[in-house]
Amino acid sequence: MTHKDIKLVAIDLDGTLLTDDKQLPQANIDAIHQAIQAGVQVVICTGRTLPGVREIMAQLPFDGEDDFLILQNGSVTHRLHDLEIVDQVTLSREAREVLMDFARVFDEEGAQLVAFDQEGMMLVSQYEANKLVVSDSKALSTPITPFTADEFLAFESFNKAMVLAEPEILDAMKERLPSELFEHYSTVRSQPIIAEFLVKGVSKASSLKNLAKCLDIEAEHVMAIGDQLNDLEMIQWAGLGVAMGNAVARIKEVADVVTGSNEDAGVAQAIEKHILSKGKA
Repeated sequence: MTHKDIKLVAIDLDGTLLTDDKQLPQANIDAIHQAIQAGVQVVICTGRTLPGVREIMAQLPFDGEDDFLILQNGSVTHRLHDLEIVDQVTLSREAREVLMDFARVFDEEGAQLVAFDQEGMMLVSQYEANKLVVSDSKALSTPITPFTADEFLAFESFNKAMVLAEPEILDAMKERLPSELFEHYSTVRSQPIIAEFLVKGVSKASSLKNLAKCLDIEAEHVMAIGDQLNDLEMIQWAGLGVAMGNAVARIKEVADVVTGSNEDAGVAQAIEKHILSKGKA
């Protein structure tokens, strides 16, 4: 596949575009700018919420009215210049009820449920936020709002939910998930400490497909870059799936190519090699 074939690049943030300390390498900024100048559509696809991406997006060279941003692992798509929502899904009451019943069982074991709308992070627990929830709140620049179970069930605007706990707790929890839960949710382990619950059928790939269709771009002309399991479907779907050098083993298995790590501006390396270098190997 030559540089002329790629019309859209979908890029994850954490562990991909950003370094481990959440910095944005200048090499990545420059490469994205050059790709845009070459007429390639660049779309950030992340599990983060809107408050958690504002500072990052301000550093990137987007300036057109037809730039887009996919958030919350595909639950929400924004038009970038005015942040208009062009596509979103929300959790149904029945889905919230199933998740609440499940979450109650694990709350005492240290696995805490949080849910997100466009701007907020709501903690549904009988306890104060654990250190993992506090850390995620800081990373997302989103304060924690305590919610009772009744408030969680009454709120209609949640786009997704997550359970945060130490890896061994989530490992054990995975074996005890009720089958009813999978009737309502697609689940993904986006980090060792985070299990995400999305509306069934929703993923980064599902939103990327919808966006590409609207832009009249076929999968074979899409490059997707990521490192974690929540990137798996979009890397499989894209014509050129790129795993970061620091990606988990499963991502490297399904990817077409592996680039450098997030600490070595692997995104810039991939853009240079597959878009800017005139198709050289």
